[in-house]
Amino acid sequence: MDITLLGSGEAVGVPAPLCGCRYCAQSPRRRRPSLLIETNQSTVVLDASPELKEQLHETGTTEVDAFCLTHHHYDHVGGLYELNHAAMGFDAHVGIEDEYIPADTFEDVEKPRDPEFSIYLTETALGHLTDSTPHLAEQLPLHTITHDDVLNIGDLRIVPFPVDHARSRFDTLGFAVYHNGKKLVYAPDMWEFMDDTEYKNADLLFVEGAALFRAFGHGEEPDLRAALTDADAERTILLNVNEHLQRMTTDELRRAAERDGYELSEDFETYNL
Repeated sequence: MDITLLGSGEAVGVPAPLCGCRYCAQSPRRRRPSLLIETNQSTVVLDASPELKEQLHETGTTEVDAFCLTHHHYDHVGGLYELNHAAMGFDAHVGIEDEYIPADTFEDVEKPRDPEFSIYLTETALGHLTDSTPHLAEQLPLHTITHDDVLNIGDLRIVPFPVDHARSRFDTLGFAVYHNGKKLVYAPDMWEFMDDTEYKNADLLFVEGAALFRAFGHGEEPDLRAALTDADAERTILLNVNEHLQRMTTDELRRAAERDGYELSEDFETYNL
């Protein structure tokens, strides 16, 4: 299982909009969170960040079997706008389908392959998407999931589980991903884990880290520390970090994470399980 962290930041990102502070100027770029998982049989992306098109082109990814969304906040679903263009298909996109241009304008060899993928999200997230952008809800290949579902995508087993973040308005999920006896857990936005065990004993845990530093996170620092201790992962990679908001350099953030036995993430870092 090859893993690429497509984005390590949070809703603001680094640099922050219209900001020229030294933290924005001197820090590495932090895109909004997404995680790419690849095996011999499967390619899955967890979350669809607003920078999704750039992120997938950076990794050379043109085929994805499934996108799994944690919740309907812009930093996790903004990439659906980009996927909508892909889902339209080439003929519809350029006007052949509606006979705006003749069907023989392009030879088949000139046309890109129309991608095939599925998007998994909760019923709550689907409701928000339908209310906010109904054209996306109509066009995209959407499938609803619950906390009890198990997704078998090629040789990957993906189990959604609830986390405490923006409840009850948003039914936020984490995902446990299993492959060949190894376990990855992804929970980028969370206050605490809830009454579930899927998050425990991961080989790799990609998880909220903001509250461990100076600025307010999605929850209180003691709660997050207790949750990370309870998770008992072999390696813990902190997401949702932002030098601009924390007013800390990247090196300061890294040293603070390492003192706790955790790792600071960076965009496009790769891992293997």
